[in-house]
Amino acid sequence: MKNIFLACIFSHFILTGQSQARLSTADSLKRIGLLMPALEKYAQVFRENPNPEVSYRIATTCALLWTSQMRDTAFFFLNHSLKEDSTLKPLYDPQFLSLIDDRRWKHLENAQIEKYEVNYGQIKNEEFARELFRMIVRDQGFMYAGNIERRKYIKNGGYFSSPSIFPVLALEEKNVSENTERLLELLDEYGWPTATQVTEYAAAGAALIINHASYELRSKYFPLLKEAFERGEAQPLRFAKMQDRLLVEEGKQQLYGTQIKFENLERTPYPIKEPEFVDKRRAEIGLGPLAPYLKARFDIDWEASQKKK
Repeated sequence: MKNIFLACIFSHFILTGQSQARLSTADSLKRIGLLMPALEKYAQVFRENPNPEVSYRIATTCALLWTSQMRDTAFFFLNHSLKEDSTLKPLYDPQFLSLIDDRRWKHLENAQIEKYEVNYGQIKNEEFARELFRMIVRDQGFMYAGNIERRKYIKNGGYFSSPSIFPVLALEEKNVSENTERLLELLDEYGWPTATQVTEYAAAGAALIINHASYELRSKYFPLLKEAFERGEAQPLRFAKMQDRLLVEEGKQQLYGTQIKFENLERTPYPIKEPEFVDKRRAEIGLGPLAPYLKARFDIDWEASQKKK
C-alpha cells in the first residue's frame, strides 16, 4: 500500500511538471504571436488540470483570435475561470478587446462587479468606472499585435515585417481619439476620477487616456492627477508617467525614468535628472527600483550606481 501511495505521489509530480512545461511553452508561443499552437498547448494542460489559471489563458488567447467562434470559446472559458474570482482585473484586461462590444460582456461585467462589491464595498460611481474600464481595454487592446511587430521592427533593422501593422496602428489612433473625446465629456460631468469613486484601477484609466492625448490636455489635467495622487487617490506609476512625459516634451530631464525612446534601433530611457538618485525619487512616491522595471517592461538593461542621500 505504501509503495502504491508513493507511486501516486510520484506520478502527480511528473504530471504537474509536464503541465508546467507545456504551460511555459504555450506562453512562449503566445508571446511571439503563434496563437493557435499556443492554444493547443493550453488545451493539453487544461485536460490534465482544468484550473482557473489555465482557463483564463485559454480565454485570452481565443479572444485575441477575434473570430466569432473563438469569441464563443473565450466567453465559455472566461466564465469558467471567474467562478471564484472577485477581482476586477478581467474588466480592464486589454486582451479582451474583441469581447467588450458583445452583449455577453455586460452580463460578465455585472457579475464581476457584484462579486467585487460583496468583498470590497460598493463602487460609488459605478457607471463612470465601467466606462473607464472599457477605455483602458480600447486604449491597450491592440498592443499585443503592435508589440510583436515592434519587436520585429528592431530585429529587421527598422522595417516592419508585414504591412498588416499599419491598419492596426490606424485603429490604435482611432481608439485614442474616441477615448479622449468621451473622457473629456465624462470629466466635465464628474470631475477627475479618484480611487474612492471608481476604484484605483478605473481611475488609472483616465491618466492613461490623457497621457496618450495631446500635450495641451496633459498640461491641463496633470494638476488634477497630481492632487489626486497626493491625497492617495491615484496610482504612483500613472503620476510618474505623466510627470516624466511633460518634462520630456518641455525639453527637460525626466525624474522617474518612465519615458523611453528608440536610439540606433534600441530602446533607451530619455535623459534622467541625477540618475544616481532615481531609485530614491521612485521610492518616495511608491515605485520600485528603475532597473528591474525597465528590464521587465521594455527588456532594457540599464545600470547606474544609486545613492540614498
